[in-house]
Amino acid sequence: MMLTGLLVFAIVVLKRFPETAAARWMMRMVGATLTALGRVERKHVIFLALMTVVLVAGTELLALAGPFDIALVLLWDISAYVDIVLTTMVVATATRGMTGWHALVARIASRRSPRARRQRSVRKAAPSANDDERPAAFARAA
Repeated sequence: MMLTGLLVFAIVVLKRFPETAAARWMMRMVGATLTALGRVERKHVIFLALMTVVLVAGTELLALAGPFDIALVLLWDISAYVDIVLTTMVVATATRGMTGWHALVARIASRRSPRARRQRSVRKAAPSANDDERPAAFARAA
């Protein structure tokens, strides 16, 4: 009953006093909610329905199993969660560690064996375009 009264109050504020700050805030919240609901796809609704069925059935089965079995199942869930978190941490550490190891090996290897210096190629001087002299071969032939 209280929720109904609150919703009626919100409707009255939106209809009678649309210029107030509260009404503008409520309109922004309604717009944000409509935007969020507009992004919901069919796969999200199917997932929600399936998870509801799984959770209700799981709760009923746990209630039938008894307190000791419930405790074991809860401990199994917690241990599985901890295992997943630790595995993720180990994989992330190994990935970063291998990157650091490769960088360290590259740095040490570059200090031990000096690189051969690169030889610069010697450019031949291009003849200038305003050269009036004959090439040497023609000078000998003359």
